[in-house]
Amino acid sequence: MGWLDWLTGGEDGQVKRHVKRIRNLNAQAEDRISSAHWLAELGTEEAVIGMLGRFSINYEHRMKDTEEKNLVTDLLRGLGRDKLGKPIRAWCRKNEAFARPLSLVHDLEGKSAAVDILLDMLGREVDPFKTEKKRQILIKLSDYIDDRICERVPACLEDFDEGIRYAAAEALIAQDDANIRVDLARALARRDEESNRLRVRIAEAFHKRGWQLGEYAEAIGERPPVGWTVTGSEMRPN
Repeated sequence: MGWLDWLTGGEDGQVKRHVKRIRNLNAQAEDRISSAHWLAELGTEEAVIGMLGRFSINYEHRMKDTEEKNLVTDLLRGLGRDKLGKPIRAWCRKNEAFARPLSLVHDLEGKSAAVDILLDMLGREVDPFKTEKKRQILIKLSDYIDDRICERVPACLEDFDEGIRYAAAEALIAQDDANIRVDLARALARRDEESNRLRVRIAEAFHKRGWQLGEYAEAIGERPPVGWTVTGSEMRPN
């Protein structure tokens, strides 16, 4: 440890100060930016997680907030996948502000790695009283086409929260796999499904793709979504 490190509390002390400052909205923007550069130059896991912390706060001036977050994103991207992989995954598991970190994984490691993280996060969201992050994960999954989504997401069609069920339906509808037809038809036929918004969205997907309702046609026909009817085994708008 050099004399200056000793005077300032050593590297660990400096990291903590810069991590605190990058998240301090009362600090000058120039100081937060300076801390971002300092942490990026250090490039340790602790420094990366500290930089990711900037994404969890929102400055009242939206344009400046976006500019700062863009800068931090660019600095993180410059560190490369080897330095970002582990801390970003750890961050995403514990924080709701995962969109920008996930975009870095998408850019540096590819779509499959991004889906890996999203599905890992989805499996960890088990608190029925905290639904927003789970809903956001499902919304993000709708940006991807991946067989694993067809395997993991159908269970969310039975979630207690309507927003999660709707987001799950959107994620499945986005997939290029006709096999999800069965899961969606089952959801549409459920007697306890009270969300007409969800039922109409599924009906629209069946109509657009020309899918057959199969074994669920009769049950759906007895109680079709508002504005829809069942003809044979197909959904038809009234």
